[in-house]
Amino acid sequence: MRKSNEKISYSVVPFGTAKQIFIVAEPQQNYITQPEDQTQGHGKSVPDYQRQIRSLIESIRDVILAEGFGGCVVMSNFFLADIAMRELVRQIAEETCPDGFGAMTIISQAPVNGAVCSAEIWGIAGKNMTVQKSKLGNVVLAQVDMVRWFFGGDFRPQNTPIGAYNRSIDAFKNLKEQLIPNQFLIEQLVRTWIYQGHLVLADKVTEDGILQRYQELNRARTDFFSDTKFLNRYIPKKHKAAVFPASTGIGADDVDVVISAIAVDSLRSNFTVVPLENPNQTSAFSYGVNYSPQSPKFARGMVVNIENWCQIFVSGTASITSSESQYGGDPAMQTEQTLNNIAALISGENLAKHGLQGFESGLDKLECVRVYVKNPDDFGVVEAICRKRLGDTPILYTVADVCRPELLVEIEGFAVTTKKS
Repeated sequence: MRKSNEKISYSVVPFGTAKQIFIVAEPQQNYITQPEDQTQGHGKSVPDYQRQIRSLIESIRDVILAEGFGGCVVMSNFFLADIAMRELVRQIAEETCPDGFGAMTIISQAPVNGAVCSAEIWGIAGKNMTVQKSKLGNVVLAQVDMVRWFFGGDFRPQNTPIGAYNRSIDAFKNLKEQLIPNQFLIEQLVRTWIYQGHLVLADKVTEDGILQRYQELNRARTDFFSDTKFLNRYIPKKHKAAVFPASTGIGADDVDVVISAIAVDSLRSNFTVVPLENPNQTSAFSYGVNYSPQSPKFARGMVVNIENWCQIFVSGTASITSSESQYGGDPAMQTEQTLNNIAALISGENLAKHGLQGFESGLDKLECVRVYVKNPDDFGVVEAICRKRLGDTPILYTVADVCRPELLVEIEGFAVTTKKS
């Protein structure tokens, strides 16, 4: 089931024997105010941050309650044009929705339409499940169908190291410190999001040249994941390739790094987790050193499979075939190629090649999509293509740097599919 209006859209779909909701929302109005003192700001009207944020959160709350997900939100992401509004968002969220917004991450990425904030919400509800807020950190734990889920957000550096590498390592350590007391391990991660401020700027000078902040992030991720056998208990024995979580590494408007993550655990005999690679792309972890001294350690996608049901986490995807960028400078063709890549990744044919026979899948199975646009002026053409190809799928658009200077668009999402009867 999908519903939408101009400012909020959502999908309600199966989550095993439970149900899940994905909500994408913007403020109901772009409220503005006129300064009382007309000499301030030359008398120009300015955004009313508080009213915009409150209208956003109230509209989300109303959908949550109307669809039976009260107290069942597991993860929320708030995207802000000005990160200084972070505490205002938290305060209004606590006042407006006492049941909470799950593991909340606040990200310094501006909505493309000029609003001061937007949000993406994920909730899970059902008779045979539990959702609880952990007493340790910004974490929500859920259990359904004998599967335990960890949802964690807003993992930032806790100390004061300098440089993208050191601060990324510290943020990963913060994530690990929240996993362990909640009975999870790093190797149980299935999905991560890494928001790195000033992603493609120079961060370090070496004998071999200048390293970007994204390259330093890749080095930190490689070192932190060193020797970790991801999801070994759940991976089909026939799978021989390297295994890493699905992930997005994307730019942000501030200078720091923040991470959110999902981990999973189950003793079910018919529970599997399958990393997906794209038949048209080189695996990211196999990229050459010309792109980054340490390759990005992530899978193109990750499938959580219980019997006849699959949840597919689609990693951040761009206009790349093999390992080369395509259609430099052309946002329309980059958007088309990116969607082609996602369609190939989650196709029934590719799922079958990865041992998941009998599942129908494609772009129509995407239940929530996030689109990162580097240049706001490209939004119109990007949105038109996404709407044409994705229909009424809830889509959130933000402004963000992508990992290579020539890349203008990156797209990620969640897909849900069931086996053909």
